[in-house]
Amino acid sequence: MEPLDRLERLFKPVDGWGEFRRGARHAAVVFVLYRQAGRWMVPFVRRRADMRDHPGQVALPGGGVQPGESAWAAAQREVAEEIGVPVGRLVPLGAGEPIYAAVTNFSVVPFVAYLPDPVESFVHDERELEGVLAIALDRLLDDSEWLESDTPWRFRYLAHEESVVWGLTERIVYGLAPRLRQALAEGQSSDQPAAER
Repeated sequence: MEPLDRLERLFKPVDGWGEFRRGARHAAVVFVLYRQAGRWMVPFVRRRADMRDHPGQVALPGGGVQPGESAWAAAQREVAEEIGVPVGRLVPLGAGEPIYAAVTNFSVVPFVAYLPDPVESFVHDERELEGVLAIALDRLLDDSEWLESDTPWRFRYLAHEESVVWGLTERIVYGLAPRLRQALAEGQSSDQPAAER
């Protein structure tokens, strides 16, 4: 549990992360951490190819914030709707910097949360999603796993099970990665005997 305690110190509080960009549509997503076979994993959703917004894209679970709803409440609601984790089951660890997507005019706040054991099978919303992908945290944080497109418009992407993590989702992961790496690195150094440090 120690890396989780460190993450809480490194990220902003879920109710004090800042504010959305003025004039933009408000959204919130969750970088959900859970343990599986001794590894930290993160669930992503793959949107259906026939959706109006972001067809076929891989994203973190989340969505729009409704009027009068807090960003964290919206994030929990969307996680429940998209992958079946009941509201109140996630343990919030904090929030990253909001990211603005000019193409869609979305201002998105990314939250980091922990899903305690036992982790049930994710049940995706078939009206919007094709499925749920589980990607290991160490792979997401390994820069050598991310490739760069050879198109004139260069972008970073991660290929996973015939899907690709890129675009806004890549920007969100990239923004969260330094603090996630720091928490894990501090955990490894504190696990070593004092003589080895």
